Amino acid sequence: MKRLRSKYTKGEEVKFISHLDLLRVIQRALRRADIKVAFSQGFNPHPRISFGPALMVGATTEGDYMDVDVEEDISPHEFKERMNEVLPSGIKIVEVFEVDVRDSLSSRIKGADYLVEVFLKKEVEGLEEAVKRFMAKDTIEIEKETKKGKKLVDLKSYLEEFYLIDMNGERAKFYVKMKLGEGSPNPFHLLKAFNEYIGDAFDLEYYKIHRKNMFLE
Repeated sequence: MKRLRSKYTKGEEVKFISHLDLLRVIQRALRRADIKVAFSQGFNPHPRISFGPALMVGATTEGDYMDVDVEEDISPHEFKERMNEVLPSGIKIVEVFEVDVRDSLSSRIKGADYLVEVFLKKEVEGLEEAVKRFMAKDTIEIEKETKKGKKLVDLKSYLEEFYLIDMNGERAKFYVKMKLGEGSPNPFHLLKAFNEYIGDAFDLEYYKIHRKNMFLE
């Protein structure tokens, strides 16, 4: 058995499929590509496929990762070629490399960076300076939904970089870099918190979030 780690993209065509649907797409592609996937042991065996932290529905990515354990001697290049032949438009594997079967993907991923674009409801003066003041805060508490209900989370402890890239009369574009982990907030939580800080200037019905890359240890 070998473990193949793949970097893949998820584009506009498939940005509204859920993480569970993405898993089904990958499983179907593996069957169509006739790749022998390893299965877990036990009463209810399942394919040994694992993903990095889920991307929120509606977002796109050019740098997410997944691991697939295979029971055949297939090279990373062949795996990439066979999968890309059968994957739907909008999902593409861009890089594959072999890792030790004991190497856990979840323990390797430390963070990610994003491009975030949001439309404005009104003109905002001094937005760049407002971002700097926001980042200078000691804590940024947000309310986050969890499986056990709502929970207060310090967004600042996850936020590594946040700055304005560009702004015109209709929209603002930001760069965001955040730590990733179990239950970590996402860039939309940041948008909501910053929007409240500047007095409800964003139209949160119209935004784009694009994950540029995940950072591996």
